[in-house]
Amino acid sequence: MPKKHGAEFMMEFVEAYLDGEKNRLDWDLDFNHYLIEHYPKMEHDNSQMAGCFSYFLSEQGFDKGEGLSDTDHKELINRQYEKFKAAMHDFLC
Repeated sequence: MPKKHGAEFMMEFVEAYLDGEKNRLDWDLDFNHYLIEHYPKMEHDNSQMAGCFSYFLSEQGFDKGEGLSDTDHKELINRQYEKFKAAMHDFLC
């Protein structure tokens, strides 16, 4: 199976957390590392999508998660992921 890069990898990482395949510790330790690693490819492929992902999932998600319970954190990330997908749907349609 080919290695995934960019947006596909990041979206699967978020979905794995939301589906319970990854726990909060995995999220907290890995999200920024993976975003830094995959952002250049995301930006190269679609700079507007990369910026949108960074805004909704990093600035309004990851950065706002400190001090939240695990349940509230997951709800925040889910809400932000849905906003990201809606923004991309509106952008693409």
